[in-house]
Amino acid sequence: MKNFIVICIALLIITACAAPQPPVVPTNTPVPSFETATPFTASTATPAIATSTVATLPPIFTPTNTAVAPAATLTSSPPVMGIHNPYAVILVSAGDVLNIRSSAGTGHSIVGSFEPTAVGVNRTGPAASAGGDRWVEIQNPAGGTGWVNANFLTEYVAPSAFCTDSRVNDLLNNVRSAMLNSNGDLLESLVSPEHGLDLRLWRWGTVANYTPKEAAWVFESDYVVSWGPAPGSGTETSGTFSEQPLPKLQEVFSANYSLHCNNTLDLATFSLEPWPAEYTNINFYTVYKPGSEQYGGLDWRAWIAGVEFVQGTPKLVALIHFQWEP
Repeated sequence: MKNFIVICIALLIITACAAPQPPVVPTNTPVPSFETATPFTASTATPAIATSTVATLPPIFTPTNTAVAPAATLTSSPPVMGIHNPYAVILVSAGDVLNIRSSAGTGHSIVGSFEPTAVGVNRTGPAASAGGDRWVEIQNPAGGTGWVNANFLTEYVAPSAFCTDSRVNDLLNNVRSAMLNSNGDLLESLVSPEHGLDLRLWRWGTVANYTPKEAAWVFESDYVVSWGPAPGSGTETSGTFSEQPLPKLQEVFSANYSLHCNNTLDLATFSLEPWPAEYTNINFYTVYKPGSEQYGGLDWRAWIAGVEFVQGTPKLVALIHFQWEP
């Protein structure tokens, strides 16, 4: 009986376990929805890359232990060999100018000019020949450089320096010796190699120019020069160097003459503009022989001797004769 009861209870338990379960009621918990993702399309455009300007940097130098040079002191440039700056303009008539050209020769354009009495002209060094004339390069006051005919330049010497230069007195003493002794070789060494010797028997008469070589034989020359009219009488004067200028030179240099630096004395009383305007930048001495009591002082005579410097050495460049005439 007991076994029967146990079997019944076991059957009831098995039946209960196999009975159907009640359905699960869903809750209101939202369920996320999934959208179909749009596929990613890669852009085919090349992106613009901003560029920057890269400054070029100076190279980096590794410092050394060498001493640092002191800052340069600005000084005037040394003179070019054979050049004696400054120069001055000569032989240009009043009212005219010395043209500065772009290159050597009159066929080139004018780029400036110098007044007939200009000073402070500085050469740069180069020189050239054009049309039979020597041309030199100079500093153009308007800027840059230019070219001028060298015949119209002379080495500038301040009057104060000229009048105290003992070498000029030595030159005049040698001129005296050459004239009194008719020494052509000596005279040749005294005449300017740049411009020769301009000799005037009369201030407004003929200008006879002698190169150094011509001065060497001028005492023996038989060439007759028409020297022009005498200032008082107007009489035409002609003759060789030995016939006309030389006796008057010897008369003055053999007398008790006096020297007057850059001073024409009262020669302007007898001749207008005793020292030509085109010689303004050429220094001179008046060699004056006073007149005698016998003739009331009227037999005075004078020569003006112009001196230019060539390579720093004084040379004879002009002689002009003066005398009293009724």
